[in-house]
Amino acid sequence: MQVCGIFDAGGDEDEQIFTLLPVAQKLAGSEGLIDSIEVSALTTPDNELARKAATKGPGALSPADYETWYCTAYVSSICYQIQEAIPDSVASPVRQVAESEGTILDKTQLLMILITILSLFGSALGISNLVTASVMERSNEIGLLKAIGARDYRISGIVLTEIMITAVIGGVAGYFMGYGFAQIIGQTVFASSIEMKPMVIPIVVLLIVLVTLAGSIPAIRMLLRLRPAEVLHGR
Repeated sequence: MQVCGIFDAGGDEDEQIFTLLPVAQKLAGSEGLIDSIEVSALTTPDNELARKAATKGPGALSPADYETWYCTAYVSSICYQIQEAIPDSVASPVRQVAESEGTILDKTQLLMILITILSLFGSALGISNLVTASVMERSNEIGLLKAIGARDYRISGIVLTEIMITAVIGGVAGYFMGYGFAQIIGQTVFASSIEMKPMVIPIVVLLIVLVTLAGSIPAIRMLLRLRPAEVLHGR
């Protein structure tokens, strides 16, 4: 036999020898026999659905729940599919590894939530600065509108409409850019495409509206405090 390389991962694998299955069976004098198979899989943390399938069995699930459970990388669903693929086999999870992978996924999810919150906060600040600067630049125009009888709510409505149109255009562009980057990351890291769920769209729209309104509050307050006489006389 010839050594093709040395595996150095800092784990138990460093003390093992890797070879082709027929070679290992021949050396052990167990041609055609397999004692155990270790499978490493990136799993989804267990939830109520996964626990129900693990305790009561897949037969206790409704057709919709069964499809969701079967198509999701739960530890129990992976074991079930292995037993389907290999007759008369028993697949059991190594809980320490599965729980560690679940913990990593939970922490990654928490990190993404924190990044999203910070991004929304930064977006609100950016919108506030842009709208405030726009109101200051158009102070003479706003003062003239007030002087000829325009109500504050009408002027505020005009400004908010302009902001919302810009926010929608930016949101649509950001959505498609984010979707594109997600596909790039999915193919690069996980070698698979990222499925975008339809429920994400209304959530994104709601966040756009809330962030835009929150960022516009300081500018609207400044607009309401503008006095036509002071603005038109350059004070």
